[in-house]
Amino acid sequence: MSALKKAPSPNPGNLMPASLADRQLDHIERMVRSVVRTYPAGPVHGMDQEYWESRLRALMDESDLVAVQQHRAQRLLQDLAKRARPNALKQTAA
Repeated sequence: MSALKKAPSPNPGNLMPASLADRQLDHIERMVRSVVRTYPAGPVHGMDQEYWESRLRALMDESDLVAVQQHRAQRLLQDLAKRARPNALKQTAA
């Protein structure tokens, strides 16, 4: 009904198969890596770290990821965290 309703938490029996998660993980990985490579320093218009983190965490929570996929997702979260640190330092210094 409402888009504001929170989806029920998935239980292990309702997780999306790892094979279906690959497409989403590939997309997120390409987007994050592309933006980080293109704009290695400073904020990027349209690159909201929280958005990509939430996409990754949702994928991890809703999918039955295999070890390689889990590693890729964790690595992307680390890349996002590294990118956010310099921005946070600049904001607190001002």
